[in-house]
This record gives sequence, structure tokens and C-alpha cells, in this order.
Amino acid sequence: MTLVEPEVAPAATASDVDPALVAEEIGNVGVLKRKSKVRAFTPLPGVPEGTTGTVFLVNGWDRWIRYHVMFDNGVSIGSLNREHLVPAKQHDEMVEKRRRAFESGAFDPVEATEAAESGGGEAATGGGGGAVVNGVSIPQHLIERSAAARQRLGA
Repeated sequence: MTLVEPEVAPAATASDVDPALVAEEIGNVGVLKRKSKVRAFTPLPGVPEGTTGTVFLVNGWDRWIRYHVMFDNGVSIGSLNREHLVPAKQHDEMVEKRRRAFESGAFDPVEATEAAESGGGEAATGGGGGAVVNGVSIPQHLIERSAAARQRLGA
């Protein structure tokens, strides 16, 4: 008889999580000014993480601001979101905050199948079962609504 170890979801890494979520969790937010010294907080095309650069252009309005950065390795990238950049003086602090956030499990995926098996997921879905598709639970009332629409449309 062969023993099979249960599959355990691997811990989230920086490449698995949306950079915007990481930036929000660790406080890497705010508007950068033109001529600010920055460092790449994520790997970018032609720019390794940690490469220093200067903000050349700030473009956009309100919450939709993009940056054009000239990096010290000769690469110039435009239309960068804030979560890909960090002020040069804060780089080490932000890297440490990101490391602590990943170690604390702030970005670990929620095990929807475990919640369904233990019965904990019924309150959130209205108590009527539902389904789990790609790790996302779909409430039973939405499944019933879709079935009724298909029947009504003759599909």
C-alpha cells in the first residue's frame, strides 16, 4: 500500500499576488513627484527589482496616475502604476514589510473547499449549498437564477 501525502497549497510568493494588493497591505501608496528618486519594487521588462531611477513624467488624475521612469540601467518605461515603484529611501523598509506580510500569511488563498466540507461556508452563500469553481464559491441562489434564465430563454 502506498501512502499519498495530501496536497498542501504552496505559500504565496510575490509573483503570485497582485502588486496592488501588496502595495496597499504594506502602505506603499501616495503620489510621487516629478524628479523623485525611485526603485523598482517589482521586476519590470528590462529592469530587475531594486533598480534605481528617476520619475521623468507624472501623468493622470485623481486615482489613475501613471509614471514615466528613466532607470539607471538605461531603460525608460512609461505608464507605470505606483505599486511597481517605491521611493528610493524607503526601498529596504518596504521590502522588509512585504517579507513580513508574506510570512504572516496575509496573502494565503482561502481554502473554499475546506470551508464547504466543514459546513462553514453555508452562511455566506445563503445556506443552500452552492458550488466551488476554480476555488471561488458560487451561492446557490445565483446558480438557480442562471438556470431559470436559461430555461426562460429556451437554451
